[in-house]
This record gives sequence, C-alpha cells and structure tokens, in this order.
Amino acid sequence: MRLLALGIIINGIWGCQDSSDGKATNRHPNIQSDTLAFSDTTIKKFSPYFVETDEGIDTTIAQVTFPEFEDETMNKIIVSNMLLEGETDVDQFLDNFLEAYGNFVEENDIQYPLVWTKNTRIDVGFHTPQLIVIKNTTYEFSGGAHGNSFQLWNLYDLGSYRKLPFNTFIPDNKRQAFTKVAETYFRLHEGLDDTTNLETSYFFEDGVFSLPENFGVSKSGLEFHYNPYEIKPYVAGSTTFTVPTSAINEFLTETGKDYFKHIHNYFNSTP
Repeated sequence: MRLLALGIIINGIWGCQDSSDGKATNRHPNIQSDTLAFSDTTIKKFSPYFVETDEGIDTTIAQVTFPEFEDETMNKIIVSNMLLEGETDVDQFLDNFLEAYGNFVEENDIQYPLVWTKNTRIDVGFHTPQLIVIKNTTYEFSGGAHGNSFQLWNLYDLGSYRKLPFNTFIPDNKRQAFTKVAETYFRLHEGLDDTTNLETSYFFEDGVFSLPENFGVSKSGLEFHYNPYEIKPYVAGSTTFTVPTSAINEFLTETGKDYFKHIHNYFNSTP
C-alpha cells in the first residue's frame, strides 16, 4: 500500500446522486402528521491523499448526515448537536478531520499509511408534537486497533425550543433516591442480582452505580444510554436501559408529570 499525493482536492462526491458539491438530499416523510417535516441531507468529503491497496485506490472520508427542517430554529438546533468542538459550519466540521489526516501524512514518514474515517449521523429519535430527542451518532477511525464511536442525546421542548436538562424531570434533591431505583432496572437489564459487585465487570467509580449524561423519554419512561468505554470495555459496546413510568412517578417534578401526561395522552389518542 502506498500513498498517492494528488495535485487536486476532491471536495466531495456523493455516489447516489450527481452532485458536484458532495451534498445529497432525500425527502423524508413527516415524523408525525402534526409535527415538523424534514429532509435527510448527506455531505461527504474526500482527502486529496489517496492510498493504493491490493483492492484498488482508497482515501480518507468525512461524512455527515442530518435532517434539514422547514423550521429554521430546528435547523440551528441540529447544527448545535453536530458542531461540538467550536466549528463555525458543516464545511469546517468535515474539513478539520481531513486536514488532520493531511497533517498526519505530511509530518510523519509513513510507508504504509492507513485511511481514516469519520461518519456522523444526526437523527430524530423519540418525538411528539411537544417533545423531540435529537441523537448524534459518530464513528471515527484515526489509526489504532479500532475506531471509536459515541452517541449524544439531547431532549427539546418543541414549543419553546429549550433543551431540557435532567432536573426538568427529576429534581436535584430527589436524584440520589431516584438513582437507587434506576439501579434496580439497570441490574434487571444486565441480568444481575442485587448483590452483584458492579466493580467486577463495570467501570463505575468504586463500584457505585451512577446515571449517564445521555437520557431521553419514551412511551415507556425515562431512557438512559452509556457509550462504549463509559461503563464497559469497547468490545461490550453501548448500553441502553429504561426506568418505566410506573417507577418514576413519585420522583417527577410537576413539569415532568405534565410532559409524561402529554406523552400518554398523545399515544393513546393517536390512531
């Protein structure tokens, strides 16, 4: 495998569509008949440094797929869930990764360089006319034994466009008690009994269960998501579990109760 340094920069070609700017758009049906419509857009960019392999020519790719709404405020929310490191726009988000690869190649005498990959997808998760969960799923490989992946969840009120922190649902003064209840459902999900030491197979500090930053809502209750490496080795992947509505009612704020009442009424009134 050898590097082919080309004199031109291929700024993006999307194979499914004749598009010189690397942008492809697929129309998406309304997420609900009474909520926001959007289209999925994919932008893909290629590094100018190509690698020759036994199978052919390969190169580093940076790609992002995201929903574009008719509502411009929602589009700003989508971008904020994508640009996590102070980038000014989508182009810089992709270009920074390609530039890092170029610097790596130019600054290191590497006979057999590997191609890198970055793939980010912003998805609409759970949604009602009042609530929407936005999920950033990113996979990145920049050398090493394997790539790394993560998900970032954020929950928004569609009326105010406000991102809802966890204490919107569980007040700070009840978080400790709620966490003990959540641990019961985590153990149930993992097939653990009440006495299993969490320090043995998990990365919880001092073996004490703690909730992840990623949380969302669903018809069933509050959902929680741990990324790879957060509580388990990479090979074990991610972990998602739910604390059902029946177990959280006594802990909910009045606002949280109103949100879950809305969820219940919406799904029980939708044909």
